[in-house]
Amino acid sequence: MKKFIITIVALFASFSLYAQSPSLSTQVQGQSMDFETIKTLIKAEKRGVLKENMNLSEAEAEHFWPVYDKYEYDQSKILNEQYALLKEYAESFETLDAKRTDELMSIAFKLNKQEITLNQKYYKQMKKVVSTQTAARFSQIMSQLNTVIDLSMTQELPLINNL
Repeated sequence: MKKFIITIVALFASFSLYAQSPSLSTQVQGQSMDFETIKTLIKAEKRGVLKENMNLSEAEAEHFWPVYDKYEYDQSKILNEQYALLKEYAESFETLDAKRTDELMSIAFKLNKQEITLNQKYYKQMKKVVSTQTAARFSQIMSQLNTVIDLSMTQELPLINNL
């Protein structure tokens, strides 16, 4: 467990480097980091955290990873929509009127519901290929990783102005 917590903290620290500007792209060691690059890094880091912490046997891994790959694909669609929403907000937060603010909030709530539904769906699918406890561990780890990712993407965004 201690190893997992250290991994999460390290992951958060590395993601924080990529989420430092409202434009959601940044300069890292003189190179511009766009969203696609950040997504690739996040995907690799998540897979590494799972490999370290899932404690899968070879037989379990054979069934687990194909389901995880489908989960990752479906989750990336939601992440793309979240990014588009955050980008729009970052570019227009100073001039958002009440109507557009309400629309953006409705989209954010819809995406949150989609994420919950996705996690429920894949918990059920994981239980079909690994034990219930292993499926629950997957859900716990993904919940923690997604919290870190969400925080890293939003920590530098300013609050909506009162207009």
